[in-house]
Amino acid sequence: MTAVELLVQVLRAGVDETLSYLTLHVVTCLVPAFFIAGGISAILSDHFVTKYLSADAPKLHAYTLASVSGIALAVCSCTILPMFAGLYKKGAGIGPATAFLFSGPAINVLAVVFTASALSLPLGGARAFFAVTMAGAIGLTMAAVFGEPEGESPDGRPVATDGGVVTERDRPLWVTGGFFGSQVAILLIAATGLLTWTVKAPLLAPLFAVLGYLLWTQFDRSEIDAWLEETWFFTKTIFPLLIAGTFVIGIIGAIAAIAQGMGPLATVTTDAGETFAAHQVAPGLLTQGIFGETTVLSTALGAVIGAILYMPTLLEVPIIGSLFGYTNGLMADGPALALLLAGPSLSLPNMLVIWKTIGTKRTALYVALVASAATIAGLIWGLIIAPI
Repeated sequence: MTAVELLVQVLRAGVDETLSYLTLHVVTCLVPAFFIAGGISAILSDHFVTKYLSADAPKLHAYTLASVSGIALAVCSCTILPMFAGLYKKGAGIGPATAFLFSGPAINVLAVVFTASALSLPLGGARAFFAVTMAGAIGLTMAAVFGEPEGESPDGRPVATDGGVVTERDRPLWVTGGFFGSQVAILLIAATGLLTWTVKAPLLAPLFAVLGYLLWTQFDRSEIDAWLEETWFFTKTIFPLLIAGTFVIGIIGAIAAIAQGMGPLATVTTDAGETFAAHQVAPGLLTQGIFGETTVLSTALGAVIGAILYMPTLLEVPIIGSLFGYTNGLMADGPALALLLAGPSLSLPNMLVIWKTIGTKRTALYVALVASAATIAGLIWGLIIAPI
């Protein structure tokens, strides 16, 4: 095979990986999530988060909210940083703030559903459970070591991140709940692979009707415009990175295939009898000696790789599924979960921003806690729970 033919096959592998990703996940997962993310930004201001994450809020309340807030946030590690910095600098405690920083990228609905549908339902559930518990544990440890700053304005009300003072919401709670609840339900139903579209359609129709009614009767034009603008912002920010990252994954897979003497588009049959293109399994074949079973080394390495690499939200799923071969049985449960937990929440650029926000000592402890907690969670899952 000539150099030109190899180059063409490498590029075709990148295109093949990208098209597969677009076909399986964009309409049912990404589109609803972008609208949810836009609503979070436009309808729920950071006033709400600051109010309930301030240092004087009850600890159970603050840490619970901080640990689960990422469920509805379709953000990656870099997108969560501005809100985290605002929360911390305007008075949010270091504990709830770092719990929020970790949970935002780790447990948003899209990431969890995507993990469950693309990798496995048990792994998706494990990701959600350990992400919530890790967020609380990380936040409580940070607070215990460094203490909690005071976070009130002179008159006793929480200070907002834009310098203003938090005001009460100007619409009923049921409206806001219905707005977000209907969208989350749409995402969950559309993304599940357990139902056919003949079942999904009648379930989705009333949800769209509820959302349309709320928009028509409870929101003015400026609010809807702001929602759509924020939705477009998330789309143009995240979507190109996902496409580019998925294409690169295909390229890396093709190079790994060539390094092992295989054509990138050649057919490979796994031990389980499943057939894949070589570029889809080649990286997993290279790393199987380390990641093929759950050990302290494999889970720690998975956590460290996840902490260093920049992974836009959702990109960790094809990285683990295709690049490291989890879906093909080439990567064990422990290192897969460790990478899933550390990858979306940390990266080298992310560390630099956190360092500028909270300082060297706090950043060092936060990074160490994320890597350690991801390793421990991977070992518990891979050695104790998953084999049951």
